[in-house]
Amino acid sequence: MRETKAVILAAGKGTRMKSDLPKVLHAVEGRPMVQHSTERARAAGVGDVIVVVGYRREMVKAALEGWNVRSAVQQEQLGTGHAVAQARSYLEGFEGNVVVLYGDMPLLGEETIRSLIQRRDETDAAGVILTIVLDNPPDFGRIVRDEAGQVRRVVEVKDASPEELAIDEVNVGAYCFDCQRLLPALDQLRDDNEQGEFYLTDTVEILTQQGHRVETVVTPNLEEVLGINDPIHLAFAEKLSDIQYAESLYELIDATLSMSRKQRDV
Repeated sequence: MRETKAVILAAGKGTRMKSDLPKVLHAVEGRPMVQHSTERARAAGVGDVIVVVGYRREMVKAALEGWNVRSAVQQEQLGTGHAVAQARSYLEGFEGNVVVLYGDMPLLGEETIRSLIQRRDETDAAGVILTIVLDNPPDFGRIVRDEAGQVRRVVEVKDASPEELAIDEVNVGAYCFDCQRLLPALDQLRDDNEQGEFYLTDTVEILTQQGHRVETVVTPNLEEVLGINDPIHLAFAEKLSDIQYAESLYELIDATLSMSRKQRDV
């Protein structure tokens, strides 16, 4: 694999947690979630880890003391694309891969992260995004493909048309980019969307419009996609130990109907 850096997004407060503690510092299996994300990135072959901090950033940095990570500060939470851009000083001139992960996804496995890196290396795509295929998917961004099956863009639920909401392949929230193609795309992000934020997912459309290819890795592991957004999710993540809990997990991430897995070659 090419040299790989990771940017872990850990700047948010997490208001749904109903706590003054930064969301990524809530514990799963006795450790802050951001430590799990950092550990999994390292195990997947990542060298340099940059953690984007914001809310109560000194607490987050203290939790990672001794973990050999570097930090970038997002003063205002203006979206995921804006967050990644705060790590620019560590990425300028870097010719390798950049993995982007969320600090509140402690169940994402190292093998899955490694598969993103390997797919980018094998295909020389500008980016690779982790997706999952679900019936009646929750409020995750939809993967929009063209007639040939190539990824064209990711549309967030609040900005999606009824036709786009019917798409069953959704963005999980883990990525691997070619660094020197990602940085110019970040410069072109705009906040003219329903949430008024700079979405990292908009880099997909920017890259494909420039003629670059964006690939996907489809995970069959529903438990991996759990982002910890509230105390119920946190309690469930603490207890999750076997895939038999998948249907309960799906309910916890706001799906209301039964789920069936699908196989797709992409």
